[in-house]
Amino acid sequence: MRDRWLIAGGGAVALLLAGVLAYVVIFPHWAAAAIGDLARQQLGRSFEAGGSHLDFSPLAIRIDYPKLSGGGNSGDSFISAKSLVVPVRFGQLISREVDYSAFTLEDAEIALLIDERGEASWAFEGPGTAMPARVTLERASIRYFDARNGQSLSVGPVSGLLDLRADGGFAFTGAAVINSRVVRVDADLKSLARINAGGSPLDFALSTDLGTASFSGRLATGPALSLAGPVSLSGTLSTDLLRFVGLPHGRLEGSAPFTIEAALDSAGRAYALRQAVLTLGQFRAAGDVTADLRGERPKLQAAFRSNDLRLDSLIPSAAAAPGEWGRQPVSFEIFNAFDAELAVLAKTISYQGIAAGNGQLALSLKDGNLSTSGIAQPAGGGALRFAFDATAVTLPPRVSLSLTAENVTAQPLLAGLTGLGGLTGTGSFSADLSAEGQTQEEMIGTLKGAAKLSLADGAIANSDLAALMTAVREKILDGWPAATGATAFKTLTGEVAVADGEASIKSLAMVTPDMDVSVTGAVDLLRRAMDIAIVAFKGSEPVLPVPVVVKGFWDKPRIFPDVQDILKDPAGGFARLKQLSPSAGN
Repeated sequence: MRDRWLIAGGGAVALLLAGVLAYVVIFPHWAAAAIGDLARQQLGRSFEAGGSHLDFSPLAIRIDYPKLSGGGNSGDSFISAKSLVVPVRFGQLISREVDYSAFTLEDAEIALLIDERGEASWAFEGPGTAMPARVTLERASIRYFDARNGQSLSVGPVSGLLDLRADGGFAFTGAAVINSRVVRVDADLKSLARINAGGSPLDFALSTDLGTASFSGRLATGPALSLAGPVSLSGTLSTDLLRFVGLPHGRLEGSAPFTIEAALDSAGRAYALRQAVLTLGQFRAAGDVTADLRGERPKLQAAFRSNDLRLDSLIPSAAAAPGEWGRQPVSFEIFNAFDAELAVLAKTISYQGIAAGNGQLALSLKDGNLSTSGIAQPAGGGALRFAFDATAVTLPPRVSLSLTAENVTAQPLLAGLTGLGGLTGTGSFSADLSAEGQTQEEMIGTLKGAAKLSLADGAIANSDLAALMTAVREKILDGWPAATGATAFKTLTGEVAVADGEASIKSLAMVTPDMDVSVTGAVDLLRRAMDIAIVAFKGSEPVLPVPVVVKGFWDKPRIFPDVQDILKDPAGGFARLKQLSPSAGN
């Protein structure tokens, strides 16, 4: 009987010990206490937890709702999380000798706070050296707030591997979701403690599908969050990129590749790029840029030098098909996004095949009003001045252009600005025009102003005015007749008045070696049509007794003598023309 009691008592003790062991293993509350001891010894902070239990696949201690206290009198936790997971082996559970240098934080919130006295939540009161640790972050969020100046930012979710070094530095490799985009992050900080003092060396690289950024320099938070050091940026300038970086963006048509290499110096939300080398599409320049994002409206200032300022890639497309005016809205709303002052000195300014040297371009954007002006010396000599103004304050938006060219070679300038590539000569021209509308088509339809032209010793290519005057004696021409030569002129002068998209010819006169020609009528710029009359004289005698009418779309008008009913009855019309000028008709 005694043996049975001994056996039963031994079994009960064994069960009790097994139960205690199971409780200790399955509910390892001692792990939270051990981490709390490490936090006090290494960091001078308190640690709290909601509970502990085991994960079995893989084997790990899971601590629920862990919290590491903040610094000073802050009521905020420096780190809080849904779970802290420490991988273990079974033997470590029995011996309670767990390696806490590698763990995972799930759904962590990391608060980087600076109070009114300038004390940072990451300023630990430990011995100065801490145990190295490897932390896996899963869906962490990081927030920064400086009570001295109200500066704040937040990033998350962040996932990746954080290596904490014994010297107080760390390296991170992983990804963060910023403004709904995944950003690859690689960073290395020399010393966390030095950030809020004189600053710490920092290297980081960011990359997304929109571009990349890298920095190597110093990070400091006193008296404001600041960066100083070389920075490199590359990507594609687009609406998506401006939205991603949090800048007011309006709407940009298309996109353009860009690169920036510069020395960054920032303080709070004020940034300076010194000795910047910038490329944007075909635009290449070097200079300085500052951006002040502290106010409600960002302010940009820049001064650049460029060997070749190519305006083609900087002027938005109107989305116009050949022979049509564009119907795509122009992004005037971007004028309300920021203020700017820009100055560019360029050895050459080029646009649509026009090249001019010693260019100076100035741009001012304030409260939705854009003002641009420039001067340059065209390749053939002379001077070119222009001013362009636009406002997005009114609806519809308004634009104006003032252009003056003096003693210039006409062909490249007129070809690039008006498409009149066949007109050569030397002289001057000017235009003062204004319009309103959201699209190119609307602006052409509301165009008003005046333009003047005065050229000498030039020619109209692919034309033979004398042959045209001869041809219209016999037939109605459908379109401009083909000509291999050109109509040379001694002088060509003209003045037009523009209203509601129609250019009325006040005077247009051309003196050729063979005849004197004058033109009256109007050109409908919106519909790309014309209704003009040409009168030509040889000496004191008219080449034709009636004007020659050019009517219809300007790329293929009908050309005929101004004889009554000639379009209805061509034969009768040409017979009457001969009667009016018997000698010319024989």
